[in-house]
Amino acid sequence: MMPDDIKTVAVIGGGTIGAGWVTLFAMKGYKVNLYSRKAETRERSMQLFKSNIGFMADKKIIGKKAAEGSLTGVRLFEEMKPAVAKADFVVESVADDLALKKAVFKELDMFSREGVILASSSSGLLMTEIQTVTKRPGRCIIAHPWNPPHLIPLVEIVPGKNTASETTDFTYNFMLSLGKVPVLVKKEVNGYIGNRLAAALWREAIDLVQKGVASVEDVDKALYAGPGIRWAFMGQHFIYHLGGGKEGIGHFIDHLGRTTFKSIWEDMAGWSYISDSMKATLIEGVKEETHGRQLDELIKWRNDKLIELLKVIYD
Repeated sequence: MMPDDIKTVAVIGGGTIGAGWVTLFAMKGYKVNLYSRKAETRERSMQLFKSNIGFMADKKIIGKKAAEGSLTGVRLFEEMKPAVAKADFVVESVADDLALKKAVFKELDMFSREGVILASSSSGLLMTEIQTVTKRPGRCIIAHPWNPPHLIPLVEIVPGKNTASETTDFTYNFMLSLGKVPVLVKKEVNGYIGNRLAAALWREAIDLVQKGVASVEDVDKALYAGPGIRWAFMGQHFIYHLGGGKEGIGHFIDHLGRTTFKSIWEDMAGWSYISDSMKATLIEGVKEETHGRQLDELIKWRNDKLIELLKVIYD
């Protein structure tokens, strides 16, 4: 099967990530079957999907006719079996709980057609553990999107121990065809690539606030007004390669990596738990940083900025 053979995608789970996947697949012209156990979740997911489509049309990412067509291509299902029975690709987006993922994958394995790939949106769990409950583990894989899935290009492809290479290749190429930027995690680790990097950065950001080095807002400013601008189109290795002059990253390592950076690493935080006092400090700091703006307003502001940025970088 080739990516062009996919006509219908089943999305299991109607939360923020699930609704984002629905938006992306519908925008790309696929029929989408959305299943969620609770009626209120299904309705909320459809409202979010419609809002997403309206936003994309307003931003002229899709045309009015395409937007109308995408709205008619999504069906809600009260039961999982009919949602996946005729689907050509399945994406699971339930809560990131191992026991729940296993229960869902066991059902998906029973209800889906032979050869259909079962992809999980997990942000840190290991497919090797999830696929143990299935009779066809070779077709199970992680396809971890970044929120919101219909805007952020990155998707992490993480095969499990028993995932077939054909499943990995197909999922990677399917994500490419959707306009995503897939990366392949060649060795399973908790959190994959992006969240491990984010976790390391966040720990140091929290530690700087906790030690009184800077406020929550100024720590965030130091990220988005400095390295964050470069991170939008370059990774850290590439950045330091350009910072190494004619000799590139090798010179950078010799000049700064073994001196300045060594002293920084030796002084950095090493804890692995957010205390209640840290939590309270961050909540108060974020309140000050956002100046009382409501979450819906902040999400719209973020999405507006993402569209502007993506147009510049990805045309």
